[in-house]
Amino acid sequence: MLRLLACSSIALIAAMGPGVAMAQTSGSDPARQAADEQTAATQLGDVVVTARRREEAIRDVPATITALTDEQLEAKGPVEGTGDLLQTVPGVRFNGVQAENLAEISIRGSGTQRATSADSAVGLFVNGAYVGSSTLGGRNFKRIDYFDLSRIEVLEGPQGALYGRNSEYGTVNIVLARPAFRDGGRVSATYTDDLSQMRVEGVVNQQLSDTVAVRFGAQVTGQGGGIYYNPNQDSYYDHTDGYIVRGQVRYSDGPVDVNLLVDAMDMNLPTFANQWVIPAGRLPTLPLGYTGPRYDIPQDVDNGLHQTVQRAMLTADYDFGWATLTSTTMALQSESAQDFAGGVDLATQAMFQSQGQIGFYPLAQTSTFAEDKTLYQDVRLAGEAMDGSLQWLAGAEALMQDDFYTRDTVTSPCVQTATSGICGGTPTQPICYRLTPTALNCPTVFPRPFGSHRVAPSEYRSGAVYGSLKYDTGPWSVSGELRYSRDDKTATQSDFNLYTTTPVGTSTTYTFEQDNLSYAAMASYRLTGSMPTLLYARTGTGYRAGGVNNGAVVPVAPNPLRPTYENEDTTSYEVGLKSDLTDNVFLRVSAYASETDNAIASVLDGCTVLNVCGQVGSVFNINGGTVEVRGLEVALDSKFDVGPGQLTLNLNGARQEAEWVEVVTAPGAPVLGSSVAQTPDWTMSANVNYAQPIGENLTGFFNIAYNGQRGGVQDTATATAPAIPLEDIDNIDARVGFNYQRTTVAFFVKNLTDEVIPVLKLQQGDIPLANRYSRPRTFGVTLGYRW
Repeated sequence: MLRLLACSSIALIAAMGPGVAMAQTSGSDPARQAADEQTAATQLGDVVVTARRREEAIRDVPATITALTDEQLEAKGPVEGTGDLLQTVPGVRFNGVQAENLAEISIRGSGTQRATSADSAVGLFVNGAYVGSSTLGGRNFKRIDYFDLSRIEVLEGPQGALYGRNSEYGTVNIVLARPAFRDGGRVSATYTDDLSQMRVEGVVNQQLSDTVAVRFGAQVTGQGGGIYYNPNQDSYYDHTDGYIVRGQVRYSDGPVDVNLLVDAMDMNLPTFANQWVIPAGRLPTLPLGYTGPRYDIPQDVDNGLHQTVQRAMLTADYDFGWATLTSTTMALQSESAQDFAGGVDLATQAMFQSQGQIGFYPLAQTSTFAEDKTLYQDVRLAGEAMDGSLQWLAGAEALMQDDFYTRDTVTSPCVQTATSGICGGTPTQPICYRLTPTALNCPTVFPRPFGSHRVAPSEYRSGAVYGSLKYDTGPWSVSGELRYSRDDKTATQSDFNLYTTTPVGTSTTYTFEQDNLSYAAMASYRLTGSMPTLLYARTGTGYRAGGVNNGAVVPVAPNPLRPTYENEDTTSYEVGLKSDLTDNVFLRVSAYASETDNAIASVLDGCTVLNVCGQVGSVFNINGGTVEVRGLEVALDSKFDVGPGQLTLNLNGARQEAEWVEVVTAPGAPVLGSSVAQTPDWTMSANVNYAQPIGENLTGFFNIAYNGQRGGVQDTATATAPAIPLEDIDNIDARVGFNYQRTTVAFFVKNLTDEVIPVLKLQQGDIPLANRYSRPRTFGVTLGYRW
C-alpha cells in the first residue's frame, strides 16, 4: 500500500513538473498566508468549508452544514471522544455505548442499530479521504482522527453526488491542521482526577524556508484509576493509555502545494461493562432474579480494547490558472482487538448454585479481531468560466479495502445445571470448577465444543466518477451534482470448533456487485439589505452500499439466510435560509423530508437448538422496507461585546420523525409504523463562552456547554422485540480558567449534574437483562503553553 502511495505521489508531481520549473511566485505569497489563516474567520458564517469539494464560506452553501474550529472545541474542554465533537450539531446524535469500537454516528434519522454489521449510513472522512469501513470500529472515528485538528465539517442530508458511498444521510469531514509558514507550537497537560488520567501532548510547527514547512505532534496518555472496576483482575473497564504521533512536511511554491502526512496510534481504550438487572420470575435459569453491581463488576476473563493505526496521506494542489488540480491519496492500516464478557465471575456463579439456580456460564467470553487495509485515491479538477459566473468540477475516486475479521466465542463444553461442576480450560487441558460442596464432578470427557472460532476475510473495491456545475446570475445561483459509482464486495466465512482445526459446516464465499447513480440539485436566492439572507431549496440522493451476509444457509430455517442485500437508497428534499439578523447574529433554519428505499435491517434466521434447525440462530441483513423521515432544524450563532469582554452564544434545536412506512414479510422484520432506532424526537444544545481581560496580559474565561435529547427508541421494534425507549439526556459540561500571556490554566467538569443514564438496555424479548451506563461526573485541569 505504501508503494502504491509513493507511485501515485511520483506520478502527480511528475505531471506538475513543467509548471513547477516555470513558477515565479515566492513561497511567501500573501494568498498562501491567507489560506493558512482561513479558519480564523471572525464574521459569523464566514468559516471556510469544503462542503462541495471546493472552499466556500458556510453562509454561501445552499445546504445544512455546521463547522467547528479547533478553538471552539477547545473552549468546551478536552475532547475525549467523537461525541465531544458533535454534541452541539443540530440533528446529529452520537451513540457511544461505552466502547469506541461499537460506537456510531446518526444524522437525521439514519439510525445506528438497524444493521451494525453493515456500513455506516454517514460518510466518515479525514482531509477528504474516506476512513470508514464495515469492520468493528469502522463506523466511528478513531482518536488519531481528531488529534491536532483544524476544524470539523458536518454536512446533513444525502451527499452521495460528491462524497459517494455511505454518505446517505450526511457526511462528517475532519480537517487536520497542516504545516503553516510560520514558527510556533503548543504543549499541554490534562489531568482528570476521577480517572487518575494524565494526557500530555505537544505540536511544533516550523518554517524551514520560503517553500518548506514541517509540523510534528505527539500525544501520550496514561491512567492509573477509573470508574468501572474489575476487582478480580485489579483493572478498569474504562482504562485509557497509549500514544499518537504525527509528522508532516509541506512544500508550497507558486502554483504547487503538496503536503505529506504520516501518523500512527497505539492505544488501549475503554471497553464496556454490563450491570445485570434481571427481574425475579422471568428467566428459568435465574428464577430469583439478579441485580449486579454497577461500578465494581467482577470478571474472571479478559476485558479490554486495543487499537492501532498506521497511516500515510498525500494531498496536493496545482493551479494551472484556468483550473486547479487536487489529489488526495491515503494508505491506512488499522487493527482493533476486543475482549468482553457479559457473564459473571466464578464466585457469583457459586452463589447462584448455592441458591439452587442454574445461573450463567462464568467463563463465557468473546474475543474479536478486525484488521482493515485501505487505499484511497481522489483526483479532481475545478475551475471557472464566464468571468467566474460558471464554476465546474470533475473528479474520479477509487477505494480498495481488504479486511480480516476473526471472532472467538467461549461456551460451556458441558451441560450446565444448578448442581453441575463448571467445565473450562481447553481440550488439551480441561479444568473442572466445583463451586459448591454438593457440586457434581464434570464428565470425564467434555461432550461439547469449547466454543467457536470464525474467520471472515473480505474485499471491497469501489470506483466512481463525479462532477458538478454552478451558475450565478445576479442574486440567483443554481447548481447540479452527479456521480456514478460501482461497488464490488467479496466475503468468505469459515467456522471451526474453538482451539481446534475441526471445521463446522462448509466455508462460504459470496459476492456483491452493484452500480449507483446519485445526484443533487440546488437553487438559491440572495436577499441584500439590512438583513442579508440566503434562501435555498435542495434535492439529492445518497446510498449505503449493500453487501454480503457471512454465514451458511440452513434450508430448514424459518427464515433462511440470504447471501446478499441490496443498496439502501435515500432521496431527500430540503428548504432553508441563512440570514444575518444583525452584524452579530447568524440564523440557520432548514426543513427536510426524505424517503429511504430498501432500508437495511438485521434479522434472525429463526434457528434454535430446540427447533428443527438444531443449532443456534444467525443474524443477517435484509432490505427491510421503506423509511420516511421528516425534520426541522434551527441554529443561532451570536457574538456580543459585554463590558470589556466578548460573549459567544450558540443555540440549536432539531425535531425529527423517522418511521417504517413499508416492511417486508420476514421473521424479525420491523413492525409497520415503528420508529427507526436511535432517532430521538428532539435534540438540542447550547454553548456559552465568555472571555474578558482582567489585568495586564491576563484574560479570564468560562464556557458552559449543554446538549440534550427527548424521545425515540433504542432498537427497531419487531413482532418479538418491543420498542425500548431511549433515555432523556441533559448533559452539561463546564470550563473556567485564564490566559496569562501565552499560558493557559483551565479547570473543567464533565457531566456537571452527575446524570447517569443507561446508554444501552439489553433485553430478551420483553425481559430486561443488563444495562450499560453513561460516565458519572469527572473533574480535571489543563495547563497549556503556546508560542
